[in-house]
Amino acid sequence: MTSNSRRVTLIQQNDIHAHLEPHWELFWNHGKPAYQHGGGVARTAALVKQIRAETNGHCILVDCGDAIHGTAPAMWTEGAAIVPVLNHLGVELMTPGNWEFGFGPRVLRERVAEMNFPMIACNVERADSGEHEFSPSHVREIGGVRIGFVGITSPVVTRTMPKAFGAGLRFSNGLDSLPRCISKLRRQEQAELIVLVSHMGLAQDIELVKQVQDIDVVLSGHTHDRLYAPLRFGKTLLVQSGFDGSFIGRLDLDVQNQHVCDYTHRLIFLDESIAPDSEMQTLVQTQLAPHRERMDEVVGQTATALERMHVLEATMDNLITDAYLDATGADVAFSHGWRYGSPILPGNVTMADLWQMIPTNPPLSLVEMTGARIREQIEANLEQVFAAQALQQQGGYVIRVSGLQARVRVNNPKGARVQELEIAGSPVRADRVYRVAVAGGQDIKNIENKTDTGKRAIDVLCEYFQKHSPVRAELTHTKFVVT
Repeated sequence: MTSNSRRVTLIQQNDIHAHLEPHWELFWNHGKPAYQHGGGVARTAALVKQIRAETNGHCILVDCGDAIHGTAPAMWTEGAAIVPVLNHLGVELMTPGNWEFGFGPRVLRERVAEMNFPMIACNVERADSGEHEFSPSHVREIGGVRIGFVGITSPVVTRTMPKAFGAGLRFSNGLDSLPRCISKLRRQEQAELIVLVSHMGLAQDIELVKQVQDIDVVLSGHTHDRLYAPLRFGKTLLVQSGFDGSFIGRLDLDVQNQHVCDYTHRLIFLDESIAPDSEMQTLVQTQLAPHRERMDEVVGQTATALERMHVLEATMDNLITDAYLDATGADVAFSHGWRYGSPILPGNVTMADLWQMIPTNPPLSLVEMTGARIREQIEANLEQVFAAQALQQQGGYVIRVSGLQARVRVNNPKGARVQELEIAGSPVRADRVYRVAVAGGQDIKNIENKTDTGKRAIDVLCEYFQKHSPVRAELTHTKFVVT
């Protein structure tokens, strides 16, 4: 830090998915999974207090979205149980994640009204009027530095998610709105630094930085990446800080002559060495108390560590699709390639575990599909995940399956990635009709011949645990093979 520079600290959390308490987190040790206990907002609160004291308040705590959706208490209260915790934590600025819209725009407006901090996004408009749903930006002076914060969120809300999530709203990719917003902040608001508070995803944010000029820092979210060092593109620094509230990102900036002249960064794992803040601990227990008995109900046992940090196949989703097959007798089961959900180690599985695995609890249906349609659906999903143009990628991992094996080339162009496809060990016939179990159906377009089973996903999982505990759901490494 030079004698005439000023220092400001950006504290980032992203994609906490309403995880208020400590939980297991997956790491890799010499290529093998290793689990550590950590996270919890009481530890976050303690660390944020420490940083605020160290910096004499020359800092700001920013949330990059997906905060109020994803666990049982969040789902049972439509996010209302989470907002008081964010307020007490002292979040000062937030951009909405795609899952903030998971209860619909009306409920999100109610939650935003309860927040003690602004929600910003420049790329969300009301379809009927063209008005911004949120303020596009926010200006704060921190440590003598005038900073313009611009929010942006993922347009997947109206592209791949249920229609109710984005009803009455219009989303853009930000390529038009961002430059206008940045220009206004620089010229009219006299912002010295521009910070993009993003829930677009890592690849998408990199593409935005390449196409949109004059961004100093990107606080990135949505894709759950752990960046132990910032990525740098010209003058722009980009950081992202994991998910489920297990990490905090700290970015200290030295600012001189309206640019960052030096910086330090730490990705901090909230492990058991951090003593939890007692006031926050009490608040968390208060918020969870009405739900504790239901959360702690044991539904069965697992012999497999259930986790979701794999692009092609994951044990948590093997359990889900196996349960769908077991409940329906279908030929194939599909489930969405979600990224959220903290690991569940071998032993008892509770109702709270099930709700953080699949918080949407969608209805289970049977669909009749030809082999040709199944191939088309898998090709469409692979395009969403591996599209050559980053802004066309729709997020999430590859669709989860049971009963099906595929050999794919992910670098091939759209529509030409599936090389071989088998169901029950036999090549898929284009004209044969197969019975497919699917919950929610957001990955299956233009569904026909759909029969509702009358069951929802969590009911099916409970039945599966009752029948098969301890369950096993090991990786097969054969469901999607990249060649």
